[in-house]
Amino acid sequence: MGTFIQSILSEFSGQGAINDSVLVANGNANPPAMAYYLHVPRIELTVKGALSMLLPKGADRIVKYERPVGTITYIPANSWNSPQWESPVICMSIVFWKQDVGFSISNWDGTQFKEVEKYNLQNSSSTIRDRLLDLAESLAWSQDTTGETFAHVVYALINDLLYQITDGLINQRPFTLLDEIKSHIDSHYHTDISRESVAETFNISPGYLSRLFSRESDVKFNEYLKLARITRSKALLTSTNLKINELSEQCGFTDTNYFCKVFRDINDCTPLEYRRKNKGAGL
Repeated sequence: MGTFIQSILSEFSGQGAINDSVLVANGNANPPAMAYYLHVPRIELTVKGALSMLLPKGADRIVKYERPVGTITYIPANSWNSPQWESPVICMSIVFWKQDVGFSISNWDGTQFKEVEKYNLQNSSSTIRDRLLDLAESLAWSQDTTGETFAHVVYALINDLLYQITDGLINQRPFTLLDEIKSHIDSHYHTDISRESVAETFNISPGYLSRLFSRESDVKFNEYLKLARITRSKALLTSTNLKINELSEQCGFTDTNYFCKVFRDINDCTPLEYRRKNKGAGL
């Protein structure tokens, strides 16, 4: 995932600071239902296709914009945007938390979300980025039409993220056998996999696989598999209207009641309660 995000950021960085490619959501109109509102700044990149989006502008206007491929939308802290999902599009959201940066890539095929992938750049706060964000926030609310300085600041933020991700990929630790096994589980959680089948895939004994998780991981094999399935189910709950039995089957559970029990044990709520609380958060 880090490599894919790196390629997206590199493509946008190569465009250079173009004023009309950057738009800012800087109005005071109240957000409509299902709008995305956060207390921290965000950047939305249109990677493929075109994204229709409602944004606040001025004192009380809500304006619909068509954001084609290659465009950037900056949403200041305590502002909002409302994607309309009218045509196929791939877009990437970047959320600037205090210490971490969150990336979410959404692939909308025109009728449903094919994929919603998330990535977190942890403990990545930098003095340069903090100063750029402070400058972007101070300029954002005064941008009637995007000025050259503001566009340069937004592109500088993208360049800073690109540098950090590239540096992380170059200096990342070697990929271990446990990493490969976890990656395999993350890719095959929806199939009928088990400790025995995974051990056979990697030509090791089931006992050695269990010891590997006990020695090098915070959770055992079965717990990791359940977490992978439940994590995917949470994304589907917030980004689709699948029935619970259909959703549980897509996540590798053969028994809906067991899925609901595992979900409640991990999240302290039922799948339907989670959907009601978080509908739209995974988009």
